[in-house]
Amino acid sequence: MKKITEILNTYKYLIALISVFNFLLTPIHATISEMYPAHAVVLNYTLVILASSLIASRTKTRIRTHILGAVALVFIWLEFSKPGIQMIKAFRLASSFLLFSYFCFLLLQQLRKIEKINLQFILGPILGFIYLGIIGGILFETIHFIDPRSFHLRGDYSGYVFYYFSFISITTVGYGDVTPLTPQAQSITLVMNIIGQFYLAIVIAVFVGKYINVKSK
Repeated sequence: MKKITEILNTYKYLIALISVFNFLLTPIHATISEMYPAHAVVLNYTLVILASSLIASRTKTRIRTHILGAVALVFIWLEFSKPGIQMIKAFRLASSFLLFSYFCFLLLQQLRKIEKINLQFILGPILGFIYLGIIGGILFETIHFIDPRSFHLRGDYSGYVFYYFSFISITTVGYGDVTPLTPQAQSITLVMNIIGQFYLAIVIAVFVGKYINVKSK
């Protein structure tokens, strides 16, 4: 048991990173397995929460993470089993936002304490960037939940499209297939664009600075 715990602690960022990439590939999984898309989303989202909970290392942070994760999972599965109930969806969005914001907070705390270049320092910023995209997806989904006229969506609608739009927003790609229409949706899109660019600039600067410090010692 102790050996398993050590392995999980050593590769916690890698495990979490694999889980979030797995979530991003949900449409491909649904196509290959012929699984109903909603089933694939719920299962992969659950894996993301379980794997990301490994990031918490201290007892107090682990307890908070498990509580937030359990609450989010309850509402995710409730929404899956009882679709169409608006109150459940609202609680799912709120609990998911709090959970992934807390994941980002823990990640930043841990990365700040890392003094040498190792696997965690390399994978951590990548994981943080994907968490940022997921938080953006939750925000866009929330805006659409409050006002369904917030976005112009081409093709079939699914909740996954907001996570897709979040990532093309923070990378400032913009294909034009999803368009924010209301001022609220446009403002959140601008904020995500700015945060995405500053995140990349700051992470690269910190990475280079720590690399130089390690080499100079």
